[in-house]
Amino acid sequence: MPAVVVFDCFDTLVTSRRPFPGPEEITARLAEVLTLDERSAAGVVRTVLGAVLAAMEDPGALQPPTLALLDAALRDRDAPRGPAELERALWHALGAVDEDRYALCEPVAEAMGRIAAAGHTVRLLSNCFLPGPLMRRLLERLKVPEVWDRALFTADGGPKKPDARAFALISEGAFERRVMVGDSPQTDLEPAAALGWDTVRVDPVRPQLSALTPLFGP
Repeated sequence: MPAVVVFDCFDTLVTSRRPFPGPEEITARLAEVLTLDERSAAGVVRTVLGAVLAAMEDPGALQPPTLALLDAALRDRDAPRGPAELERALWHALGAVDEDRYALCEPVAEAMGRIAAAGHTVRLLSNCFLPGPLMRRLLERLKVPEVWDRALFTADGGPKKPDARAFALISEGAFERRVMVGDSPQTDLEPAAALGWDTVRVDPVRPQLSALTPLFGP
């Protein structure tokens, strides 16, 4: 029976060795990369993070695209930057540049590969701050198996988990079964179950994927 199996990214496929950078760290890095004074950088961070966090707190709100927010905030301060500089600033400010911050969850990655080899479709759905090109760069660096055919990274703008529209977008296709694999009951599993999906919870500390065995065999 063909299925689409959707994997969450952070704390499921990707584990964190250190906490996500706080506003002060983000501000300092943004100031350094974009050669901004601390006051301007702090204002930019408040604008960008404020807009994203406000959307995150409202389950039905669309998430604004991070790159567009950063671009607008800099232009408002007469400090425009080109697309490459904006991406570099986010890569550094959000901690993706730190090679010791994130790690691949090997059991989840192995399960992805085995599910794809069994003829099922693998996709990714992540509530995130990094836009798609940077998420793909991070996943490539971590050596995530290239077995997924589609991803929805919410930092590109649009619906996010637990919004049913996000699940509908990532699961488009003629599938007889839909499965959500994630760590969060509130944003991953409960909304997927409400749509009739099967769900598999992953503990990022002790990942155990036995519930997926029927999809790829022992």
